[in-house]
Amino acid sequence: MARIVVVGRAPDAGGALGAVLGAGRHKVRIAESLDDAMRLVRAERSDVVLLDLDAAGDEGPQALRRLRREAPGTAVVVLTGNDSIETAVAAMKLGAVDFLPKPVDTARAVEALEAILALRRGATGTFRLHVLGASRPFLVAKDLALRFAVPDVNVLLAGETGTGKDVFARMIHDASKRSQGPFVPVDCSVLPGELIESELFGHEKGAFTGATAARLGRFESAQGGTLFLDEIGNLPLGVQAKLLRVLQERRFSRVGATDTVRLDVRLVSAANVDLEEAIRRGAFRRDLFFRLNEMTIALPPLRERPGDVELLARHFTDASARRMGKPPPAFAADALRCLEAHDWPGNVRELESAMKAAVVLAEDTIGPDHLPPNVRREACAPAAEPHGGLQPAAGVRTHPQPPSNSSRALEGAVRPSEAAPDLQGSVLHVELDIPLARTGVDLKAVGALAAEQAEQALLRELLARGGLSLGRLSRLLDVDPKTLRAKLKKYGLRPD
Repeated sequence: MARIVVVGRAPDAGGALGAVLGAGRHKVRIAESLDDAMRLVRAERSDVVLLDLDAAGDEGPQALRRLRREAPGTAVVVLTGNDSIETAVAAMKLGAVDFLPKPVDTARAVEALEAILALRRGATGTFRLHVLGASRPFLVAKDLALRFAVPDVNVLLAGETGTGKDVFARMIHDASKRSQGPFVPVDCSVLPGELIESELFGHEKGAFTGATAARLGRFESAQGGTLFLDEIGNLPLGVQAKLLRVLQERRFSRVGATDTVRLDVRLVSAANVDLEEAIRRGAFRRDLFFRLNEMTIALPPLRERPGDVELLARHFTDASARRMGKPPPAFAADALRCLEAHDWPGNVRELESAMKAAVVLAEDTIGPDHLPPNVRREACAPAAEPHGGLQPAAGVRTHPQPPSNSSRALEGAVRPSEAAPDLQGSVLHVELDIPLARTGVDLKAVGALAAEQAEQALLRELLARGGLSLGRLSRLLDVDPKTLRAKLKKYGLRPD
């Protein structure tokens, strides 16, 4: 039975929500003040505190700091009527582990608390945070993962490399009824081709040359728990066929064996490629795809998670500093602007690596010079003055440099033979198509999509005039070639 303290007099915090939680197997106490809450937390060693920020008023930030300082083993979930990104980021920076907007959806609150308690059971005495983010796209994915964690359905995680599919898979396992069983991750992209079947299903002694002893496969090692198959699109068709039979019959055989083993495994798989496109190419089985994606969760890339870059950057720097035994460095304002402006093609993994290096290089404060060169080049430097009088279309802003900077940029980046196309008198026309069903009325999300469409329109306009290689275009736009190549691929464009 979990010990939960609800702080606040608001009806949906101290009333209905407390009643719903208390009606189950949890012990719920209502505290009308922070002092009352702290007495309860200390006396009963509470597992979770639900803190109503609206009821706390100006004392909300102080309450979070105090709870984190005096009860570091207690998870804090904040409730507030302000569901803005800024509020969520601020609360999580101060130690909150989750964020519930009011009026509280009690079903979602129960799911979130059960997931938190499952994570606590998986840790040794302290709450272990697996996923971190406060943006709407991220919270949608997280909510889906928690909702489908408990039932034994096969989950397919889709997303670009570095978006945290392995972290989500672990969260699903820890929030499931199999959390006490093993979690076995398998990277299908690195399994040796001739031994994939043996690696997955095991083999008997003498089953093939070199099989000097019987060996358990990954499926058998995961019995009673969760098997995570990462990069599943790399499995050969023959192995896909056997995997399909295993999922249908819920039994499997080791290589070289005649008897079968009953399957007691929950399967979570992940792919960073479009499996439906792979099906059209004949590289992936359609029937296996339907077995794997009883529930599909799409993880958003970092560039589509407004507000999360700073949150994650601070988290990674704090964690790296602790491991290195040094105080966490602060962030200079211009360094944060660089981080927010970069599109992070490597996603969360790229950001984590950048922050580890920055902690090593920085002393007290992380500045632009401590960031990777590609982040500084494309995000920190002011944009070049439009060439040839290129005029922005309505709603598209440009940021001209001072003349001296522009001259130096042109002299150092574009040789006379590589002058920009003649754009005198041109106007960049951008037709915006913003799916509000996807972005809602989140101004930052709408702005991000509008900027992306304007960027695509500019690239199309420049390439349509011809004579621009990848190198010329990257120098003209002052963008790292690797980043530019990724953008062109994303938009389906090719330089000359």
